[in-house]
Amino acid sequence: MSAALDLLNLQGDMLVMRVVERQCDAPGGSWRSNPKARLRCVEDNRFHLHYLAASIQAGNPQIFSDYCGWVKVVLGKRGISASHLKENLEHWKTALLTAPAEVADVIIGYVDVALNRLPQYPDEPALVVTNERLKPLLSQYIERILALDSAGAMELMESMATDAGSIFDLYVHILQPAQREIGRLWQVNSISVAVEHYATATAQQILHRLSRMVPPRTRRNARMIGICGEGEHHCVGLEMVCSLCQLDGWDTYFVGANTPTASAMELARQLQPDIIAISMTTLMALQSTCILIAKLKEALPETAIVAGGYAAILGPDLWKSFGANAYASDAISALSAMERILDNRKAKEHK
Repeated sequence: MSAALDLLNLQGDMLVMRVVERQCDAPGGSWRSNPKARLRCVEDNRFHLHYLAASIQAGNPQIFSDYCGWVKVVLGKRGISASHLKENLEHWKTALLTAPAEVADVIIGYVDVALNRLPQYPDEPALVVTNERLKPLLSQYIERILALDSAGAMELMESMATDAGSIFDLYVHILQPAQREIGRLWQVNSISVAVEHYATATAQQILHRLSRMVPPRTRRNARMIGICGEGEHHCVGLEMVCSLCQLDGWDTYFVGANTPTASAMELARQLQPDIIAISMTTLMALQSTCILIAKLKEALPETAIVAGGYAAILGPDLWKSFGANAYASDAISALSAMERILDNRKAKEHK
């Protein structure tokens, strides 16, 4: 496994370019004469590379397979058949044949799993699961976002926020599923990237406002930092976790996206937190996040690492391979994991 990862990490860019060249040379391939299309092809294959590496690092072929199932929907909703993705994966297998046989066999095995499972993945993404009681409010919020009415969306949220408990409900049952629904709408080509960014910016404004409307419901005398590593630009989920922690009585320091490792280390040493929450969404920041966790554990062995973001739903094995103490797929499970860590630490101190 380590040799396969080394190959992808050291020769990944070269492999991507080999795959792109094969796509350009394929019958009907028009990328060579279209610079913009060729650039998009390079970007897409870099995503494939990162998810393939993550899958191998976790020892779980389903990570790459599920990613390909997601790509299948994205392409299909943009008029590109699944056969295009199948051909692309075959190009990856061919490009890998120049590697040492024992290494190529491992990587190609993961690609083959994705190829075999591709027909089983649906052409439509699963609907977002919502709370039935708050479903009408969720619909109203999304309608205002899609109408580009951030002021109206914010007013709606503020009108429902009366205490810490109600704000928890809004975070978990409105803002979190709304962001997932916005992501689904982009996946099926119903909204543009600009609208998705608008929704995220609005959610961040609302998080900031709501977390300061009411006092914390308790006092924990514990400190946490929320941070994303270099190359990770998605942080709204982490900001939600930090806002909930603030309402739950934690001393909270939200650092945000794309933080240089050296700066993250300096801040962590200065604050000496009980917990550091690290979020990774796209897996493009796979290596930098892995390095950040390793350095933090070495420098602050008593500080627990809770990892999350979209990548957390890929399973605990990925995060365990990084060295995280716990992982969480959403804001509430992150809060629960942090509370368990704090309770276990206090119990040990009283023995």
